[in-house]
Formats: sequence, structure tokens, C-alpha cells
Amino acid sequence: MLSLLKRWFSWTSPPSLAFAATVFLAFLCSRWEGSIHLGSRSGLACLVCGVAYALLGTIDYWFARLNLSRWSRVAYLCLQGALLFGILWFSRLNGEMSLSAFPLVAAALALLPGIAGTLAVFAIYCLILAVEWHFYGNAACLRWAISLLPSFGFVMIFTRIALREIAARHRAEALSKELERLAVIQERNRLAGEIHDGLGHFLTTIHVQLEAARTIHATDPERALSAVALAQDLARDALVEVRRSVGALHADRPPLPVRLRDLASTTDGWGAAVSLEILGEERRLAPEPEHVLFRAAQEGLTNVRKHAAARTARVTLDYRDPARVLVSVADDGSGAGRSPDGRGLKGLRERVAALGGRVLAADAAGGGFCLRAEVPA
Repeated sequence: MLSLLKRWFSWTSPPSLAFAATVFLAFLCSRWEGSIHLGSRSGLACLVCGVAYALLGTIDYWFARLNLSRWSRVAYLCLQGALLFGILWFSRLNGEMSLSAFPLVAAALALLPGIAGTLAVFAIYCLILAVEWHFYGNAACLRWAISLLPSFGFVMIFTRIALREIAARHRAEALSKELERLAVIQERNRLAGEIHDGLGHFLTTIHVQLEAARTIHATDPERALSAVALAQDLARDALVEVRRSVGALHADRPPLPVRLRDLASTTDGWGAAVSLEILGEERRLAPEPEHVLFRAAQEGLTNVRKHAAARTARVTLDYRDPARVLVSVADDGSGAGRSPDGRGLKGLRERVAALGGRVLAADAAGGGFCLRAEVPA
């Protein structure tokens, strides 16, 4: 029996339990005042109607949550209205039995929103007045009609406020879940860009080194072996870079000038001579701007390697403007003949724009192509 009661209460909600508690309180107060006699036939009938009314009231929460038709809800309210009529009729509205009507008022507003709920409340109001008129006449009915108005108005206003608060909470929860979903998508896209920018650079360099090794292995085996060794080192660095991207480990990276020197040294000797120039006094930036500028240089060198057919490439890190830092990659290759607006450059523009910076990719004044990325310092 105890387990059945626990299961029953687990299926209900606080508003549903309040329904049953209000009915119980109405019976208790009326019995305490001696207004109803549960030993009589009418008192026993009132008690049976009250128990059924209270038990059905504990499931109105599920009618509100389940996607049931309006007619199903109307049928439930009609059944509860009939039981309420039995309570009022057999008790002759003695004591505090009119309190039993107010939980049904709240349930009607919850189950039938809008005009339908208001009409249901009006029907309950008329039901009480009809019982009062039948037993006590016109004068008593008029007094009850006036005295019930504030109580009904309070219950209606309070219920409407509670329903709006519940609806607002549900909307907030839905928006919170949507924001979480969008945050996951944004982070997934960011990590995809990280892996593309980092791994694409290394794979392109490895491809060039292995292609060179295959071309010269018959004529210069020692140099071909050196190219294979460099490709192996780059593959190891690529694995480290992927782990960093997935783990988003920005804080443990070395300063930007050091990373650019390493980048220039690992990309030199594959066809274009890469040089690094640092202008102004070096200073440490926040991890995200430094990483975005490094990705810009990496993307520029990757595009040089893929499209430029250049002999030289120059990476410039410019600290001279105190309000911003600039990285540029310029080459003496084919210029606008390449196709620079690929996935990597598009992702770079988005990441730089998110920091309040900008990316310029166009032909250089003296020939070749130049990629410039600048972010606020």
C-alpha cells in the first residue's frame, strides 16, 4: 500500500496535490464547525463525491501536460463539475464547502486557456449560485453572488500569473537548450577550422617533401632521405598540432614570434625561400589574437605552396601600431592567377572578424600576392 501511495504521489505535481489538499481542508473545516454530518446519508454521499473529486484533481496536471484534445479536457472538467455539484448539493453549501470550487477554477484556466477557460470559470460560478438559490432563495443567492466575486477574481488573476510564469520558464528552458546546441555547433565549427588550418598546412608540406624525395631519390639519395626525414618530423608536429586544436590548449603555446620563426624554418626549402621580418618592439598578446595571427601566416604560406609558383615568400609581423598587430605573407608568384578564396581563407576571415580585425587578400604592388591579417592589440 505504501509503495502504491509513493508511486501515486510521484505521478502528481505540487499544483495537483494542492487541489486535493484544498478539498480536504474544506471538509475538515466544515466537519470541525459541525456544518456537515458524515454519518448521515447526505454526508456520506458528500464524502464519496469529495474523495472522487480530490483523486481526479490530482491528475489534472497530466491533462495539462499531455497533448490531449480540447474535448477530452472538456469531458474531464464536466466530470469534475458533476462531482463538485454533488459536494455542494449534499452539503447544502454549509460550512466552508464552497472552497472546493476554487481548485477546479484554477484547473479550468490551465486546461482551457483563453475564452474557453473563462467560460468554464463562469459555469462554476453559476453552479454555486444555482445551489444557493435552490436552498436559500433569491436574497441569499444575491449576497453570495457579490461575496464570491473577489474570491473568484483573485483565483483567476493568480492562476493567470502562474500560468504565464510557467510558460515563460518553459520558453527560457527551450532557449537555453537552443543556445547550448548553437554553442556546441559553434565550438565544433571552430575545432573543424583549427584542424583544417593546422593539419592542412602540415599535410601540404609533407606532400611537397615526399614528392621531392620521389623525384630525386635516384640521382641524390642523401637529399631524398633528408626530405623524407623532414616529412616525418612534420607528421609528428602535425599530430601535436591536432591534439592542441582538439584540446583547445592556447595557453601553453610559445610566443607568436617564436612560432612564426619555427613556421618559416619548417616551410623553407620546398621551392620558395621563406623569410621572417619582425617590425617594431615585440610584445605578448592575448592567446586568441596570437593564435589567429599564426593561423593567418600558416594559411598564407599554404596558399603560396599550393598556388603561387613563387621563388620567395616573406612573412612580416608588424608591432609598430600600438592599437593593432599585423601579419602579412607576400610572395613573388603568379598573383591573381591563383584561387585564394577557399575554405581556409573563409574560415580565417570569420575568426579575424570575430576579434574585430580584418583580412585583405590581393595582388601585391610589386607583383605576386599578399595576404594581410590585422587584429586589435
